[in-house]
Amino acid sequence: MSKRAAAVSLVALALLAGCTPDEKGATETPIGPAPNATASPVAPENLPEAEDPTGTLAAVGDGGDWDNYVAACADAEQEPIVQHVTIGDVNGDGTADALVARTCDASTSYFPSTVEVFDGKSPVEEPTRIGKPILTDVGPTDQPWVIGLSVKGGAVTIQAYGTGGTDSNACPKLKLTYRYELKGADFTQTDRAATRSPSCLKIE
Repeated sequence: MSKRAAAVSLVALALLAGCTPDEKGATETPIGPAPNATASPVAPENLPEAEDPTGTLAAVGDGGDWDNYVAACADAEQEPIVQHVTIGDVNGDGTADALVARTCDASTSYFPSTVEVFDGKSPVEEPTRIGKPILTDVGPTDQPWVIGLSVKGGAVTIQAYGTGGTDSNACPKLKLTYRYELKGADFTQTDRAATRSPSCLKIE
């Protein structure tokens, strides 16, 4: 072999050796994001709202516009204000009914609450009220302001702040708990408990 050919062979071997990774130090380059990389979140699709499959009030649940369902205030200048909505079977037919606590806007102090119950099987466009509004029997004396509402075993339990004796509704001091049950076509009060606070209870 000539000196020129030998030189070319040596150069080729050197280049080849430089391109071949050492077996001990060889590494593979990962494809895709690094192991610790955080993937960018994918924006969710704007899915259409589910339609009401039954057309009943029970399907509306507590997301309905109950301002349109509750009774109007006695004073035409007052607007009804929905305070709480609870879903539960009151009449024992296996379908959840809607219980809505409402008051009326007032420029001073507060306006006593009432609770209306709507049949869960009634149509959304024309909800059927069950019995008369609850708390109307204690409204003039206790002046209840509903702070809690629940249903268990058909019994309606209402927690409220209120007044007693000569108390003013500008400073309610009673913590009240009522229980009502549907008997026949109307609700009957089955229990009332009251404790007095040493200071005025905050109406919000």
